[in-house]
Amino acid sequence: MAAAEGAGAAAAGGAVVPEFDDLKPCIKAIKDANPEMGVAKVHAAVKEQHPEWQVSQDRCKKILADMVVVVDGKVKGKGLVKKSDGAVSAKELAKKKTEAALAKKKEEAKAKKAGTQVAGGPVGGGVTTFRPGGDISH
Repeated sequence: MAAAEGAGAAAAGGAVVPEFDDLKPCIKAIKDANPEMGVAKVHAAVKEQHPEWQVSQDRCKKILADMVVVVDGKVKGKGLVKKSDGAVSAKELAKKKTEAALAKKKEEAKAKKAGTQVAGGPVGGGVTTFRPGGDISH
């Protein structure tokens, strides 16, 4: 049991936090060999190549975000870290919906004040005209 504890302590004590200058070329080599790899898989490959290194996934992500990736001779942008590949956070989506709803209400209010109908108004082709003096014609 003492031998097992000693081996575990040696493994934990042998963990090395690599310098940026050591980590970046390793990540670049992995990403160049497999450009479709995401952050988690690149991190796993770094840990596999250098089991003695203590590297977090966030640190790999930061380095990948700063790298320019070339796939088939074409620049694919910085790092290919999927920050927002069409996906929008729930907060941003709610904000966009709110802004759109407010814009629509403002447009309807202006149209009502001007006496015209807004696109997307009543269904059925019936046009309601607001006339000065309060007379309403259908």
